[in-house]
Amino acid sequence: KQWYQRRVRGTKVGRELCERIVQCVAFYLLRNVSDEQTGEWSAGESASFAELVSHIKDRVEFSEELKQQDGGIQTILKNCHQVFQIRQGIVSIRDWRMGAGRKRRAVANRKYDRTALAKTKLCWFHEHHPQGCNMDECMYAHGDAELVNLMM
Repeated sequence: KQWYQRRVRGTKVGRELCERIVQCVAFYLLRNVSDEQTGEWSAGESASFAELVSHIKDRVEFSEELKQQDGGIQTILKNCHQVFQIRQGIVSIRDWRMGAGRKRRAVANRKYDRTALAKTKLCWFHEHHPQGCNMDECMYAHGDAELVNLMM
């Protein structure tokens, strides 16, 4: 089995393991959200890191590298800031509508135009959240038909 390596703040963790951890946490936080619910989009529940680590360790087989890392799970979740929001040790699914009115900080020396990358990746929420994506104008593709290929 080939492992794709992904740098996680000085550590190499298999991409497959990162994805399994993210899925495990997301499904735990969204366990009471149904695609049949009507009304407002739900971000699910919140949980402490300790609660999530306990839940993950019961369900995900860890490699020795991650077991030896101090705060490895926490780092993986923090690196997935597009999906998770973490405040004072509490993890929840990010609701992007909540930050819509805030000013974005300017990024100097950006080497690419974000709008040029629109629809080049699948939307995590569309693919994994029971109620789908909550954004009216999502910059990620909602299905293979919307994907834009950057290769010309």
